[in-house]
Amino acid sequence: MEKKTFTRKGLYDLVWKEPLSRLAKKYKISDNGLRKICKRMNIPLPPNGHWQKVQFGYKVTPIKLSEKYKGKNEVTLDERGLNEVVTESPQAILKRITKEIENTSGLSFKVNDRLSRPDKLITSTIKFYQSLKRYRKTNRGEYPSRIDVLNIDVSEDNEHRACLIMDTIIKLLRARHHDVLARFRETVAVIQGEEIKIRIKEKQNFLDARETLGKTFFLYSGELIFVIGDYNKKEFRDGAEKLENKISSIVAYLEYQGNIKKDERIKWEIRRKEEERQEQIRREFKERQDKEVKEFKNLFLQAIRLHQANILRTYIQTVDSNMIKNGKLTEDYASWKAWAENKISWYDPLINGADPLLNDFHKTHIFMDLIRELQ
Repeated sequence: MEKKTFTRKGLYDLVWKEPLSRLAKKYKISDNGLRKICKRMNIPLPPNGHWQKVQFGYKVTPIKLSEKYKGKNEVTLDERGLNEVVTESPQAILKRITKEIENTSGLSFKVNDRLSRPDKLITSTIKFYQSLKRYRKTNRGEYPSRIDVLNIDVSEDNEHRACLIMDTIIKLLRARHHDVLARFRETVAVIQGEEIKIRIKEKQNFLDARETLGKTFFLYSGELIFVIGDYNKKEFRDGAEKLENKISSIVAYLEYQGNIKKDERIKWEIRRKEEERQEQIRREFKERQDKEVKEFKNLFLQAIRLHQANILRTYIQTVDSNMIKNGKLTEDYASWKAWAENKISWYDPLINGADPLLNDFHKTHIFMDLIRELQ
């Protein structure tokens, strides 16, 4: 642990460089405690939504540090050591995100009684269900096209309410620089580039078959449920509080899940790149290894050829000495000797003389062919 002293100007630069929540992890102080210090030292803090604008590349202008200050000009903070890991619980993270969203100016969490400038997805969804009702009533024409239709499964009595809730959530997500996409029977919120399935459904109660002449029925209960995710899903239900009062919690949970999925994707990308790097290292090593083996085989082959060429030279010298000794130096022998010396020059790797009939393939295989023939 190391103590760090900051001047008033230094602390001002620090809080405009990183969010208070991140600084709280770096130093042994809560974000609220750091906020109080800044207030005491008349240091302006970034307004709500500042870091979101920075994240999405919007231009931001820091609030200037006032020179009208006569208090203490330095503050000392305890920096956490490398092994001091601070982990926030999911509940604490959700609480922090919810608070941040609720404190962001310009956002509306109120679900109105009627649609006002509905999102384009709400408009296309309403048109689809209106067309569907007409189709079912007349049973004529083509089945309505399901394009840009939100995943809403509720009774006719609750369609308007479900659209009001979904419209409020979509507008909030767009205001927070996220997106919502409607595909065939699937709706996703796009948070930090990550897709999270969302839908609104109405709870259905099972009706005992004995009361319905052996047939099974499910009746809509009037209780709406906002579902986030697919397998490990999270549900926000009507209860003591209606869904209309849980809008900020729903948006906060979506952002929380988006951040988790983004972190997981980044970690997966890091693992994938590391695996690719290791595979590249293995591949390059194997290529170098194969090349080394090939070159060593060639070295060995050249040494064998040189050794064999010298054996042939020794043989010719011995034959030549014998011919001289026995007085058998004929023209035929001289012709044979010249032929043999040319072949040795062709075979010798230090000379590599030319030959009208034989080539490099023969240099490599002629000796092995001879061994096989002798077996």
